[in-house]
Amino acid sequence: MLLHNPVVFGERIRELRRAKGYSQAILAHRAKCNRKTVIDLEAGENVALYTVFRVLSALGMVLDIVDSRIDLKSLADLVEHDE
Repeated sequence: MLLHNPVVFGERIRELRRAKGYSQAILAHRAKCNRKTVIDLEAGENVALYTVFRVLSALGMVLDIVDSRIDLKSLADLVEHDE
């Protein structure tokens, strides 16, 4: 799933938290932040980057940065393999 803005990112954090069966308070405790910070993160509000990484870690997740531009070499490799 590609997350293009903070609101969508927050919605995904909420989904992951609920899938783990964590309340906001439990996630906050595991991420060493307060519940208000989890609420803000889930709402797409501005939260410190270090906190984002602690929350992701508490959920057992990692962050991957993807270049949204077309990778012409990969595209060429696909075309070559099909021939």
